[in-house]
Amino acid sequence: MSAIPQPGEAWFIDLGMVVKLRYALVLAAQTDARLALASVVLITKQFEGTPYEVALPRVPWLQEQSYINVQSIQPVKYNEFVRKAPGKFDARVISEVEAALKRWLSF
Repeated sequence: MSAIPQPGEAWFIDLGMVVKLRYALVLAAQTDARLALASVVLITKQFEGTPYEVALPRVPWLQEQSYINVQSIQPVKYNEFVRKAPGKFDARVISEVEAALKRWLSF
């Protein structure tokens, strides 16, 4: 991977599971941090209607209606980022994800 993922970008990542490449939204990534990690939330097709889920707008690079569940927040090594999504989510989506994350973390 040549580019460092940036907050707000969606990337296709390799979680190290057999045939389990998936998209994730980057929440944080710093090049001056001790570890070469980014924090992401996974993009999924599963929806349970909890206050920690955000419905995503339909975009061409996601084949089905998709969601972000902020409970899926996790660190990802920079070398696990495969390719950047061909588009970005708008500020409204990022704001909704941040609000759901604040609810989950209770701050």
